[in-house]
Amino acid sequence: MPDDVATLRAVPLFAGLDRRRLASLLGHSTARTVAAGTVVALRGDPAGHLIVVEAGALTAVRETARGRRLRLGEFPAPCTVDKAAVLAGRTHTATWLAAGRTRIRLVPAGDLVTLIDEVPGVRHHVLRHLAGRLHERQDDLVRVAFGDTTARVAGWLARAAVRPGDRVILPGSQTGLAESVGASRVAVNRALGALATAGLLRTEPGAVVVLAPEALAAIAAE
Repeated sequence: MPDDVATLRAVPLFAGLDRRRLASLLGHSTARTVAAGTVVALRGDPAGHLIVVEAGALTAVRETARGRRLRLGEFPAPCTVDKAAVLAGRTHTATWLAAGRTRIRLVPAGDLVTLIDEVPGVRHHVLRHLAGRLHERQDDLVRVAFGDTTARVAGWLARAAVRPGDRVILPGSQTGLAESVGASRVAVNRALGALATAGLLRTEPGAVVVLAPEALAAIAAE
């Protein structure tokens, strides 16, 4: 129990909770460890539990009827995912896959609602998170509508890098990056080549070293 309490407190959403509330969450929730590639939740299934990632990472994907995949993001521990779907009492917005060996905890939706009602710190965290995600989605819509593949790749890398010289691991190599920005692998390869020629990044097997994150952000903004 003590180790579980510390693990749960490491999750930003629960960081400010006292020991009694953490113990209550542990008593109401279930935890399991899954292998890489395991489907943790399917898009369209009822979102009756908040998914807490305690170790490892989850990948969110959407697939079309023709089998084309769009990768919505990587979510490393410690974190919670799909809060909006849980709070709305609706279905999961994506299919959630274990990116590697991952430990998850399923917290009933009612417990999350109770925390939001009773703990101001939890309520503020959720509101900030949802507002931030809305802002990101609006930026993504603009890039998809008006930006070419190079702009989309530049924007994705600018968000992933903090400072010049940061090494960004690509999600599933260039194919995964293509799924993340909604483009073909060939188009992403060309975009990376153009950005490398401009001196903004350096490509490595399965990764990119970002040399000028501000310049990448400027390309994405254009």
